[in-house]
Amino acid sequence: MSVSRRTLITVAAVVVAVALVVVLVVAGIAGKKGSTIARPNSTATYTSAPTIRPSATKGAGSATIKPTEKAAPGTQKVPGVIPSATPSPGTASGFAQKPTGFAAPAKLTSEVGVSLSALKAVEGKAGGAGEVSGPALLFTVTIDNRSAKVLNLSSTVVTLTYSSKQTPSSEFVSKRTGFPTSVKAGEKASATYTFPVPRTERSDVRITVDYGVSVPSVVFQGSAE
Repeated sequence: MSVSRRTLITVAAVVVAVALVVVLVVAGIAGKKGSTIARPNSTATYTSAPTIRPSATKGAGSATIKPTEKAAPGTQKVPGVIPSATPSPGTASGFAQKPTGFAAPAKLTSEVGVSLSALKAVEGKAGGAGEVSGPALLFTVTIDNRSAKVLNLSSTVVTLTYSSKQTPSSEFVSKRTGFPTSVKAGEKASATYTFPVPRTERSDVRITVDYGVSVPSVVFQGSAE
């Protein structure tokens, strides 16, 4: 039996159509695999995450915890009642008594006295690092321990300022004869200091004796002209 030409054309068309469908299906599957979206690993860690977060309150940052203040090492109580004082920046104690004249003895406490003596003008001669020779003032500070206890003097500091601007002077440390580390009950201890001070700026000189943070500083003030 012979097949007509029309039948052959129809069969060929069906085969081509089926082949085209197969090609389209394969292409669709491949495209879907190529467009897969990568998802983050649920076990990932964030090593760069900030450890300090801002406050939820608008305009407020993270809280800052201030360190607890500690007493300065070597601080000790001084025998006697501490006299009244007013704030005085620049002293170890942060407080200073009302200034007294050069000739008047002062009280560190009711049982400890401080006095200034032998104040005179000298020509300071440099003998240590950073020192510069020139006009200076030399004086002696005496601490009188009238209490019944040994008084530690290891933290005692003496400073000097001059002029109405209270300009700080740098001591001739090489010329100092300092205090002993302590003074026994009922005894006195002295130290000698030399500070450079211009001759024209000695109308207002302040000498501060700062025992430490436990008591107000003693201040001697006057003219050294």
